[in-house]
Amino acid sequence: MLKPNVGCMTSSPLFSDPPQYIAGIDLGTNTLRLLIAQTKSDGRLVAVYSDQVIARLGEGLQHNGTLQDSAIDRTIQTLQRWHPILLQHDINQPITVATSAVRDAANRDKFLQRVQTDVGFTVEVLSGHEEARRTLIGIATGLTPPITNILAIDIGGGSTELIFANNGQSDKLYSTDLGVVRLTEQFLTSDPILDDEISAASYFILDRLQMLKTKLGNIGDTTLLGTAGTITTLAAMDQELASYDPKKVHQYCLPLKTIQQIRETCVDKTIAERRMMPGLEAGRADVIVAGILILQLTMENLGFSNLFVSEFGLREGILVDQIQKITGNPSSLELFGTPHRSEGQP
Repeated sequence: MLKPNVGCMTSSPLFSDPPQYIAGIDLGTNTLRLLIAQTKSDGRLVAVYSDQVIARLGEGLQHNGTLQDSAIDRTIQTLQRWHPILLQHDINQPITVATSAVRDAANRDKFLQRVQTDVGFTVEVLSGHEEARRTLIGIATGLTPPITNILAIDIGGGSTELIFANNGQSDKLYSTDLGVVRLTEQFLTSDPILDDEISAASYFILDRLQMLKTKLGNIGDTTLLGTAGTITTLAAMDQELASYDPKKVHQYCLPLKTIQQIRETCVDKTIAERRMMPGLEAGRADVIVAGILILQLTMENLGFSNLFVSEFGLREGILVDQIQKITGNPSSLELFGTPHRSEGQP
């Protein structure tokens, strides 16, 4: 059984004049995530504050090809709310990255300039490959070494990354345009969702999966790990958590049959009815079916009967990657002692 890497000490030597605190911000297509961690002299990171907001930055991108002014405004408002919290930890410039929505938007330069002008943050737009690489670093940090063969899946709002790691080293990293916001806006527009919409979305997913399956080739005896909002939400839904508890979600095992059952329950409900389901954030009620379809079809086509859920992902990988660059040594991250908030809108 995989175990969380909590309280892990590293053997890395002391490094000179590190920042006392470091922060990472993940500007996702659906969710904005902040993590502030304290750096220790032995190279460890200890999370002290985390927050996430479903700001839906990629809303309308599928149809218009641009980030909408209202979505940009919601994102800016969230970053402005986080700014004084960062300053309290002497952080002027968090490591801020953007993924699929900004990567694909025709007006991405306008967005990047707005963030710089209105908040003062410089944003790095990650390629799909770089997003996958840092996501793997985050996932690996949450596991007890040695890491054997792993296939990680990161289902985001605008894209899905598949990352194959052999003994902790990324061997194959692929990104595709299977995102929950993108898929919902393109196919799943009725409320409740119609059968022919499910069929059209499934056909689209299977087409992308066939290409990924060919590229992945023989992945051998691997453990499937999943990260990001769709997958952590499914773990919370299966446990019917009244309030989100990352300790109960991390390393939770989701059988394929359970995912299939949750899909059947969700598809027949309206968005309003889904919002009442235990464990499902209200802000995910309209896109959760798309996420379930991506995950279920991936598991069925790649032959996995179980998925292990990871609370660690891109946001954590951003910080660990930065500290490892500073020190030149492996680092660890203690995540679960930090306050965690999850909000629907900025």
